[in-house]
Amino acid sequence: MRTTAAAIVIAGLLAAVPARALADGAFPDSQSVITPVDRPQEIILPTNFGLVISEDGGQSWQWSCEREANAYGYLYQQGPAPRHRLFTVANDHIAFSDDGSCSWQTSGGAVAGQAVTDVFADPNDADHVLAVAYAGGIFGVYPSRDGGATFEAPLYQAPAGDGIGGVEIARSNPRVIYAAMTNAVYTEPKLARSSDGGASWTVTDLGPMIGLGIVRIIAVDPQNPDIVLLRLLGPDGQSIAITRDGGVTATTSLSTAGELTSYVQLENGTRLAGALLDSGTTAALYRSHDGGATFEMVANPPSIRGLSRRGDKVYAATDNFGDGYALAVSSDEGSSWSAVMSYSQIQAILGCVREDAQCQASCDALAGQGMMSPGMIWDQGVCTANPVPEPLPEPPMMMGGGGGCGCATAGSSPALALVLIAGVLFAVRRARAR
Repeated sequence: MRTTAAAIVIAGLLAAVPARALADGAFPDSQSVITPVDRPQEIILPTNFGLVISEDGGQSWQWSCEREANAYGYLYQQGPAPRHRLFTVANDHIAFSDDGSCSWQTSGGAVAGQAVTDVFADPNDADHVLAVAYAGGIFGVYPSRDGGATFEAPLYQAPAGDGIGGVEIARSNPRVIYAAMTNAVYTEPKLARSSDGGASWTVTDLGPMIGLGIVRIIAVDPQNPDIVLLRLLGPDGQSIAITRDGGVTATTSLSTAGELTSYVQLENGTRLAGALLDSGTTAALYRSHDGGATFEMVANPPSIRGLSRRGDKVYAATDNFGDGYALAVSSDEGSSWSAVMSYSQIQAILGCVREDAQCQASCDALAGQGMMSPGMIWDQGVCTANPVPEPLPEPPMMMGGGGGCGCATAGSSPALALVLIAGVLFAVRRARAR
């Protein structure tokens, strides 16, 4: 059967969607980390088996399982005040929660019935959300004016055969919008820009400047709306490209034969990018002190899936079984890391869903119960704990990304050893660095 150009685009843009871990045997893994600036005690760790949440700065942890609306969710993010709405792309639709994942709803309006591939919440306006959706061979950028509950007619539609890999609004000028695009036939990367809130668009062919491949937006600089970092998925690996003039010109600043997984910009301007090399077996962390023009490699990082910051601290979602912890924090721009939490330290199901039958069944599976269990990542007591146990003890400090965490690892039990073996079957990780 002949593969159409649109089908190639969709395959490329959706290739990194993670596997789900309920009772289907998928390998449990983290995706990203959310640290809201205006909620200094809240940390949310999205995983492929639900959300792990702390409301006390990491002293105690509860788990909220995947349910029908957010099943297979990825690209989790939280919108600004006053809604603080949680978003995820799940099963080709947008799911959102207004109560900290206790319940989920599905977005409607113009994106209903379409395949949604991205969502972006305006960091300055809780009512303004953009989505990328696909139907009938056409990708489009769709706006919402009610916080993502419903979406209106598209602001922009790509030419037939072009795919849109991501959309982002500039923090310093919300009328500036970018959409990363790729032509399926020639894998030509393009960048579409609007400076009037989506009323008009300019599209630039980036191929002659950065090479061929599928392009995605990493981030728009929070202070300068003309600076955009891009991730190029090329035939020989991935690279970071940067434009400082809104897409008119672009240059490549970092190339790797592996997979770029994550990115964060610190308050002082330092930029960090995580990667997995050697088919995912080797962790890498790159650091830039010159605005992303060049990157240096940081020694001995953990296996980073996602990065976030709060103040001068950097949080990393990591490989729970390979690193011995699922979440780490650094106060020195990634040179050293302290363990914050491992899956074995999750203490209970989130109170509002503790009686949910689906959560109970998923909890049992993750406690090693049942034929389709992916392995034991926590004790059965997590599934019945009520109220939440006492806060956890302070975690130890580690230099670099090596061991010494003191957290439970897969070597702690035969069940967890089996989980490590099953890990070779797990899908490619996904981070906000699209």
